[in-house]
Amino acid sequence: MSINIYQPKAITYKQKGVDINDRYVMEKNWTIQHDGFGLVTMQVKYTADSDKSYDITMDFKRGDPPPIEGLEYLTLHRVSASTNNGTVTVACEYCGIEDGASSTVTQVQVSSATAMEAIETHPNFTKVQIKQIGNGKPLAGAAKYIAENETDLTKNPNRAHFAITQPTALQAVQYSFAGFLPAQNPADDVNLKAGVRSYFRPSIILRCLVYTDSEDSAKKTLSRVGWINYGWIGAINLPDPYANLAANYDTELTAELPKGVSYDRRRNYLCTNASMEIFGGLYKVQADLMLSGIIGWDPDIYPVDPNLPSSLG
Repeated sequence: MSINIYQPKAITYKQKGVDINDRYVMEKNWTIQHDGFGLVTMQVKYTADSDKSYDITMDFKRGDPPPIEGLEYLTLHRVSASTNNGTVTVACEYCGIEDGASSTVTQVQVSSATAMEAIETHPNFTKVQIKQIGNGKPLAGAAKYIAENETDLTKNPNRAHFAITQPTALQAVQYSFAGFLPAQNPADDVNLKAGVRSYFRPSIILRCLVYTDSEDSAKKTLSRVGWINYGWIGAINLPDPYANLAANYDTELTAELPKGVSYDRRRNYLCTNASMEIFGGLYKVQADLMLSGIIGWDPDIYPVDPNLPSSLG
């Protein structure tokens, strides 16, 4: 038995257009985005013979500019390739900073919440430092003074109780806050502070994002983790309206700071974490800045970067 098989004849054709066997052909249409803070991104597609898909790691390298006049400040960030019917489409993503600037404007996301703290850290615990809070009297008072006058409700209206210990005769007497006591006698008023051992302290975090072409400023940001700062550390430079946030935070609450303090006490920030990654020819830098309490982070504990944001002049 024989089977009829169709055998096609050789096809001849004339080549038209651009030869894509040994080159990439850039599409005439591309896309450019601006994030509003100075970061410019661009997507460009190229077409070539499918065999060129093996060469994209050699032909397209991170940091290469696009072949478009006037856009040389952009650099290649990422590339991908897909094949279809003997051709390959190469999609390239470029990035850069507008106007030849070294950094974008720092993007800031402010998060405000509360964190539980020991009541002993309250600014009015031993002495009234914020008159707008409370009745003008400290929550507890000086430890030794209150311990010696614990039962005198004119001096200790909240019934603060301090445990007294003296490990050895050569060591000073220690006073440890043990809590606010409940009413001791049936005729006593209810003590609303009884059992209070903590309070909710306002906590504000500034999550910052910036792109820069400076390796030094990016690395400096990383080195400032654990440092007190005023809004400018390495590549992070707080713009308006965030630059005045710390200074304007206490317009409704004024603090009467302790006497004898020789250093500047005002709200500032502590850099709690930072990260850096390469993004094309740029560095993507992120950092979290935690706003301090009303008298600032303690410079006896943390190092200080005194630089003010450039937007403050």
